[in-house]
Amino acid sequence: MGAHNNIHVPKESWPAFLWYAIEFFIVLGAGIGISVTSMDYFKKMGFDESMTDWIFWGIVGVVFFAYYLIVRPLLLRKPALSKI
Repeated sequence: MGAHNNIHVPKESWPAFLWYAIEFFIVLGAGIGISVTSMDYFKKMGFDESMTDWIFWGIVGVVFFAYYLIVRPLLLRKPALSKI
């Protein structure tokens, strides 16, 4: 009776770039969530619709760049989700 090598190894079958795509969309979703919750503050300050659009995407950009320029290189040091 022989042994079969039929174990599933996700690293061999799952493309590595998809982990980066998943991480990107999680960060983007977090940025949009933070921006949506803070928009009421800026509307109460009296900004018009076009200005709040710029503020919305500015906050999303700040969250995105803060994660990729500060959190990820300094704290994580390894690609996220690489050892699954």
